Amino acid sequence: MKKKIGMLYLCTGPYSLFWEDYYNSFEKNFLINTDKYYYVFTDQVSKINDFDSNRVKIIQIDPLPWPLITLLRFDYFLKVEEDLKKMDYILFSNANIVCKKNVDEEEIFPNDNINETLFFVQHPGHYKQAIYNFPYERKKKSLAYIPYNCGKKYVIGAFFGGNASDFLKMTRTLKNRIEEDLKYNVIAKWHDESHINRYIIGHKNIRILNPGYCYPVGFDVPFEGKIFGVSKMAKFDVQKFKGTEIKQNGIKLFIFKCVKKIKQKGIILFVRDLCLLKKIDTII
Repeated sequence: MKKKIGMLYLCTGPYSLFWEDYYNSFEKNFLINTDKYYYVFTDQVSKINDFDSNRVKIIQIDPLPWPLITLLRFDYFLKVEEDLKKMDYILFSNANIVCKKNVDEEEIFPNDNINETLFFVQHPGHYKQAIYNFPYERKKKSLAYIPYNCGKKYVIGAFFGGNASDFLKMTRTLKNRIEEDLKYNVIAKWHDESHINRYIIGHKNIRILNPGYCYPVGFDVPFEGKIFGVSKMAKFDVQKFKGTEIKQNGIKLFIFKCVKKIKQKGIILFVRDLCLLKKIDTII
C-alpha cells in the first residue's frame, strides 16, 4: 500500500493567491509514489479551489494580526489531529513555495534504519555562518532561548516534517511553549522558527536537508534548487499586510552597520557563554 502524507498549508488573507500554484506543482513533482492529503487553513474559504478532490480539506480559521497568525500555527495543526494520526508522515510548508523538480520519497522521508524521525531544511540565509551569528532567540525569558555557544545548524521554519507521531509530539510541545511565552507577553525573535530551532537541539534523530529544498527568492546558493520560494511582492503588498513600513533611505548602510556589530558582539558573547559552560536542557 502507498504511504500517506498530510500536507499542512496555512494561507490567510492574500496568501490564498499562492494555493493553486502550490497544489499543482506538488501534485506534479513531489512524492509521486505517496498519497498526499492537503489540509488548508484559511480565512478565505470561498477563494480556495478544492479541485473536486477528496484529498483536499479546507479548514476555516479566523484572521489574526502578524505575527500571531504564524506563531500560532501549531494550534491550527491540532484542529485536525485525529485526521493526521491516520497519516504515515506530516509536512508543513509556507504558502509561497512551489516544487519545480522531482522530489522522491528517499530524499525527504526520515530513514528508519538510522532512527530518523523528523526532517528540516538548513536556512539558505545562514548556512555559512558561525553558530554565534545564528539568529537564535537570545532572551532568557523566552522558552526558545539558546546560548551563544549552543546549537549546530539553523533551520528555516518554511518547510519541515516527519513521521506523523513524532511531528504531532513536536506540535503539542511547541504549542505549549509558545502559549507559555505569550502568558508573559514574550514573542521569540523569529516566532515559530525560533521555537523550532530550540526544539531540534538535543534531538539526534533528525535529517537536515540542504537549502536547495527551500531555495530563496532573489539569491543564489550553491545547491540544486528543487523547492523554491515565490516572491510575495509579486502578489501583494507584504508590508501593508503585516502592518509595518520599511524606510528606504539609508537602509543598506544601516543593515551593513548592524550586521557588523552583530558579528562582533556574537564572538564576544560566544566566548563568554563558552567560558561559563552555558548549556540548556537537551531534550524538551
